[in-house]
Amino acid sequence: MPTFPRTGRISSLMPTSPSGYAPRTSFVVFAVLFLSNELYKQLELNISVCGLQVQPNWLLHRSLKMGTSELEQAKARLHVDCAQPPAITWQRKFDDEGKKVAMLSMATDILTIIPLIFKMLRLHVEGIAKNQVAVYDPLKKWMDNCYRGVPLGGLGSGSIGRSYRGYFQQFQIFPRIYEEKPILANQFSAFVSRPGGKSYSTVLSAPTADLLKGIDKAGIGSWDWKLKEENCNYHGLFPRSWTVYDGEPDTKIKITCRQISPFIPHNYKESSFPVTVFTFTVQNSGSTPADVTLLFTWANSVGGRSELTGNHTNSRIKARDGVHGVLLRHRTADGNPPVTFAIASEETSDVRVTCCPTFAMGPSSPGAEQFTAKDMWDEVKNRGSFGGDAGGAPTASSRPGSSIGAAVASTTKVPAGDTRVVSFALSWSCPEVKFPSGRTYHRRYTKFLGLDRDAAAEQLVHDALLEHMKWESLIEEWQTPILQDRRLPEW
Repeated sequence: MPTFPRTGRISSLMPTSPSGYAPRTSFVVFAVLFLSNELYKQLELNISVCGLQVQPNWLLHRSLKMGTSELEQAKARLHVDCAQPPAITWQRKFDDEGKKVAMLSMATDILTIIPLIFKMLRLHVEGIAKNQVAVYDPLKKWMDNCYRGVPLGGLGSGSIGRSYRGYFQQFQIFPRIYEEKPILANQFSAFVSRPGGKSYSTVLSAPTADLLKGIDKAGIGSWDWKLKEENCNYHGLFPRSWTVYDGEPDTKIKITCRQISPFIPHNYKESSFPVTVFTFTVQNSGSTPADVTLLFTWANSVGGRSELTGNHTNSRIKARDGVHGVLLRHRTADGNPPVTFAIASEETSDVRVTCCPTFAMGPSSPGAEQFTAKDMWDEVKNRGSFGGDAGGAPTASSRPGSSIGAAVASTTKVPAGDTRVVSFALSWSCPEVKFPSGRTYHRRYTKFLGLDRDAAAEQLVHDALLEHMKWESLIEEWQTPILQDRRLPEW
């Protein structure tokens, strides 16, 4: 009997894994790259990339301009299907309650950890006496959270968690600070309309009933929180995940969200970037075309009390190479350095992008004309996109006690039986890392993007949207040999 290693195909996927594997190039791709244009027309070849049909003429044009290494990367990217999760992933259904944290048994568990409890309490008291914040507070009550999925971001850049139920949580942008409560304004949503006046809309996440308690009905509580959990599945394989919404919000629409962060073996440049790309593949199995709008909303917040301290600002990103988006500048609190977020989407021949630079989370204040979260939702629901004046004054600062957000909407028409692809990106730029000792360091990504928060956040989403398929092919090269190694168990 062969001896299997303890680690399996999924747990073996570490950054030190071999990355020299190059997928075999099919004869079809080889022919497309080298046959003449006339032969292409006769063969009527099409190659599918992320669900889109790529014309061979385009490939020939690209091949004439590429060097050998670039050509190999382009051929590798043709093998990536963004909508199809690998055969082996960590999987959960949205309505899976997960494994709740069990209470400790007084007779066994607590007795065995009494020495550890006393040690932690002693260190906590000593830290308070020295005016230092402990790394772990044994007296703090933590959320019972069993819904965590693959996190966002690269190495050493801070991270943002995402639940397998679709919402964002666990903000760890600053050392020692762990904001675990979800920010429910941070969401993806879908709007579908068909000929004859039929329309459907929903937020593409399923927070628990406890999380939805107390949300402002005049704010984000007015959004359509009606996702059918039984139709949604999650697949995780770090640093990527796939969320499949089968029949949501329209029964003839299947939406797959592929999340990817640049965690790449032997690459310490892109792997340090605080950025994530979300590629949505929209499939229409209906008999009529569908107008689909995907909405990405983000709060100007890092979690905690700084969201309501005021003086936060949002502004549009100047469109470049088809990338449209919004910058969200957050001042933070408690001595933490400022953070700039960027959300963006890529406009293509099939996708139109519009932005809402600012909306207020709560109801409009008396005497103040504000574009609220309800106004923002209603505009997309009724029009399918934002008008040029959506969001009002883009540079107005938030007032103390209030919270603001921003939104990017991407609209596409999906013919019957066809597929369209829409991509979004999220970045966060916080160049300084401040430790309790008083020492301040600069994160590694600043070596490549500089110390300007706004410029870095904007550049990150721009480059990520244009280059994430390169990351995809490199991750495939790293992980595929391990996933296909039958000598290893699945875990």
